[in-house]
Amino acid sequence: MGAWLLLIEKIGKPGFETISDPNETVLRLAGELTQSRDFVTAYEIGVGIGATSWPLAKCLAENGVLYLFSREEDVKELASDLRAEGVENVNDDWGSPNRTFSGYHFELAKGFVSGQLPALDLAYIDGGHVFHLDAPATCVLKELCSPGGFLVFDDWNWSLAKSPTFNPSVRDRTRFDYDVGQIEECHVQLVCKVLMDTDSRFEFFGFEGSTAIYRRIASHG
Repeated sequence: MGAWLLLIEKIGKPGFETISDPNETVLRLAGELTQSRDFVTAYEIGVGIGATSWPLAKCLAENGVLYLFSREEDVKELASDLRAEGVENVNDDWGSPNRTFSGYHFELAKGFVSGQLPALDLAYIDGGHVFHLDAPATCVLKELCSPGGFLVFDDWNWSLAKSPTFNPSVRDRTRFDYDVGQIEECHVQLVCKVLMDTDSRFEFFGFEGSTAIYRRIASHG
């Protein structure tokens, strides 16, 4: 493979084992949606090295599109990698600049208020796993989610304290960026308890491993 496969080339390679497996829950739901809907719009929040993006885009190839939200350089590189593999149904217009307070939460908000982002059938939230990013992102994703659509939250039990790369013992900056409560808290759980479990438009659909699934109630007024 040529040097242009910089992201998906890493799948399965040493050092990337923990982010090399696709989320099978997302792929299953996507497959089911393609059987019941004429066209499926999926959002991926946080692309990693494309381990889920690649098979998800291929699953949607006949009747769907995948919107990518992450740092701009990763979104552009991944989209280029996928197109080089013949996967064309990816949208890379919503990458965020590499600035301290930039992020997918802000791009989602801009796209929503401008009317440029379409309704979604499936959103896979696997980004920063921290409240200040995922809470506002979830607020927007809820409004974009179509009846019967799914919001899928990964790493339910993740915390900064448990992270092999962000816990304060290996990243001293963490103790300055976050207080003790934030370091110990499972932020994805907090987001869901505050924003999903209190919203009557959505039902908790269950856990699959560390993945939590919520579905927009189709009959809700």
